[in-house]
Amino acid sequence: MTGIIRLERKEEHRQVENLVREAFWNVYRPGCLEHYVLNQLRNDEAFVKELDFVMEKDGELIDGYIDAVTGEYSTPQGYFVDEAEAEEFDKQFPYKEKLRLPGQIF
Repeated sequence: MTGIIRLERKEEHRQVENLVREAFWNVYRPGCLEHYVLNQLRNDEAFVKELDFVMEKDGELIDGYIDAVTGEYSTPQGYFVDEAEAEEFDKQFPYKEKLRLPGQIF
């Protein structure tokens, strides 16, 4: 698959958040928080918009990845996502059923 990698435009923020939501929904946990984290990162003073890229093919944003990128992620000290705040943010998107696993408490 080939596409164009370019900087994200402000009017695409919502569409990109939805792409992220679709990509991570029910993958690591019921529902997902990744689209909310992306939304919050954009409002942080440390966010570098010059490094905010998207992939486009035939004029449409697509999900994708950059092959051969390696690295290590560690959770920043004091990092916390408020579940209630994320749930409220999620109401802005179309409803999706959360995965329920056997024996799941939450």
